[in-house]
Amino acid sequence: GFVEAPPGFVEAPPGFVEAPPGFVEAPPGFVEAPPGFVEAPLGFVEAPTARRTVHLGASDVAAPGALTRSWVVQPGEGLTAALGRLYLTPSVARAVVDAYATVRAPTKLQAGWRLWGRFDGAGVMDAGGLATLVVAPQHGEGVTVERAPGGGYEAREGGLPGTLVRTALRCGVIGSLESSLRRCGEGDGLALAVGAVLGERLAEEIAPRTGDELRLVVDKLMDGEQLLRYHRLVALQWRAAVAGDRVTAFWFAPTHSTAAAGGAGTPGPTRGAYFAADGQSLESLFLRQPLRSGHTTSTFGMRLHPILHKLKAHYGVDFGAARGTPVFAAADGVLTAVGRAGAAGNLVRLRHDSGWATEYMHLQKFALGVRAGERVGKGETIGFVGTTGRSTGPHLHFGVRRNGRYVDPQSVEDELRAPVPAHDRREFDRLTHSLGALIDGLDREPGSGS
Repeated sequence: GFVEAPPGFVEAPPGFVEAPPGFVEAPPGFVEAPPGFVEAPLGFVEAPTARRTVHLGASDVAAPGALTRSWVVQPGEGLTAALGRLYLTPSVARAVVDAYATVRAPTKLQAGWRLWGRFDGAGVMDAGGLATLVVAPQHGEGVTVERAPGGGYEAREGGLPGTLVRTALRCGVIGSLESSLRRCGEGDGLALAVGAVLGERLAEEIAPRTGDELRLVVDKLMDGEQLLRYHRLVALQWRAAVAGDRVTAFWFAPTHSTAAAGGAGTPGPTRGAYFAADGQSLESLFLRQPLRSGHTTSTFGMRLHPILHKLKAHYGVDFGAARGTPVFAAADGVLTAVGRAGAAGNLVRLRHDSGWATEYMHLQKFALGVRAGERVGKGETIGFVGTTGRSTGPHLHFGVRRNGRYVDPQSVEDELRAPVPAHDRREFDRLTHSLGALIDGLDREPGSGS
């Protein structure tokens, strides 16, 4: 029964599986869908991506033709050594260090910080013409050193190591928020910011679905053509595909807190929040929970203490989470206590408007720059989950007080922030008019050009 193999016969390799009847080979260039891919529903028509870019005021953007240079601080590098990377002349470098030292210690730079200088001239070695220098950490603002009117340099707190560019973007949602924004040409950092606003900051949680549309106005921190980070999501509009619902939120920082009229001891200026066009707040007073990942392990009220083994009042909510998980300020406020506190372990206390206060216990460590008397904004990292003090494992104890009395943190989820104060309405209306025009103008933007 032996049959000789025909000429050119090639034996199938081990493990070969014959294709089933009807199999059609993928055409050249076929790319398999990534994990988590969601196919658009039948009849879905994607809204065209539109983009519009505007530069902010002259104080934030280097003048046309101006020379800028930047440098990322290396491990063990002080300010003097880092300035040498910007080709500053020795005399200018000394003047900059002296000015910087009036605000912060020039020896306490950290690896990863960025120096960004703007020069009057466009010559490669025209380093004597330094007009502005910003020294800033990887997140937040830093210190600005500027040429003084009478000569020399002077320093002040604040400043960003680059230029701010405002971009308005229209993006249809297909699948996840991350994949949708990537498809629209943006990075995961913007998806994280949008998700935090929709899922954590707004009083009514919004979960975008395939077919919905997002319109965003975002300030990007740029160093030339390089995106350093998404600085702030200044406006957001969500349009639902099914019911036609629409939510538009504008970021605004009132010049005074709602309790500012009450005199001394109030938290003062806020770090900003999201409001509707009529000035009413869209945000809860507190975050839904002061950490992004964690589960409730113990609620407010009487309980059998896990260590003392007796009934004891529990004046807060415990969240179990991995050691080192970032802990956020639940609302804008002033740090009133930062340090070790007996059974509470490493403790942070914050004072907020209208008699509210929050506390965060058993932290592994505190975030950089967290000190009593400093102001922090809602959502800023203040520490990290740990198990210090009287604790059976890594967790965060989160407590809330109103007018000195403990209340159940889960009972204040519906508390809204105050609306825009009357004395800020003119500035707020001007802002919403300009941002609203950018959002509405996306209807007329052809394609994805800038």
